[in-house]
Amino acid sequence: MIYLCGERIAEEMTPVQRKTYLVKRAFQLRYVFIVLSFILLTAVISGITTYLALFPFLSEKLANVYPQGRLIVLLRDANAKALLSTLIILPFAVWLSIMLSHRIAGPWYRLEMSLKKLADGDLSHDISLRKNDELQSLALSLNIVMQNLREVANDNMKYASGIDESIRAIEQELNKEPADIMKIRLMINKIQDIINDLKESLRRHKLS
Repeated sequence: MIYLCGERIAEEMTPVQRKTYLVKRAFQLRYVFIVLSFILLTAVISGITTYLALFPFLSEKLANVYPQGRLIVLLRDANAKALLSTLIILPFAVWLSIMLSHRIAGPWYRLEMSLKKLADGDLSHDISLRKNDELQSLALSLNIVMQNLREVANDNMKYASGIDESIRAIEQELNKEPADIMKIRLMINKIQDIINDLKESLRRHKLS
């Protein structure tokens, strides 16, 4: 039976637990680099903007309160705290980037392995993804494809078995003396019917 309903296939998928989070290392590290670059660029732009907007005003106001040396120390402390905050955020950003990218890289890796098995003729499995993984719709579509291929393979096996049985029956009949020509013709017609059914089944597939 071919499952046309995605929910039906999803229910039959077994949960997948992954312990390795860098399954597509190049993609995930590139993802982390992009996120970190965005964070650092945002921090630099925000810092420069704040500095240019507030420093002239604060310098003028605080110069009347603090000596110049003390004012420089205060500004250095403020810059150090801003830098420290950014450094504290970076490990969390790396972890979050890896976790988020894993929701894509994990399914990507699993789909790739499943397609390699499919290319080798292995139709015995369905693709199982975790609940929060991305690419769910693609996995469901590939499961439908594999289910259809299993149907075609089973039908072809039945056709081949039918032809094999008919050929053996013809051989047995030919060994008889005298052979029943009408019976042999009926068997040949049966083989022709099976071949016609096979051709009709193959016509469903668009090859060009």
